[in-house]
Amino acid sequence: RLDKNATLRKKLSLSSATTPAIFQRQMEASVEKRQGRTFGPPGGKKMVLFIDDMSMPSINEWGDQVTLEIVRQLMEFGGFYNLDKPGEWKTITDLL
Repeated sequence: RLDKNATLRKKLSLSSATTPAIFQRQMEASVEKRQGRTFGPPGGKKMVLFIDDMSMPSINEWGDQVTLEIVRQLMEFGGFYNLDKPGEWKTITDLL
């Protein structure tokens, strides 16, 4: 059971109009800077991320759902590249 005082919940709903940039901006709005290029939920808490309608993002001409690739990158590698500074990695910590 999760401690409600130490855990935040974030729900993101994907649609056919959701782009990787939209997903990333929504995630960035939910975290604060910890140190350097490391970010995490406010107040040093942990965050449960619920993603609704994972199959909704549009499929490109190669059969990929590029929005799901940034979701995979966040879950597998713990972050994503900065949209404003190409090549700079942002680490997102304390996601459950």
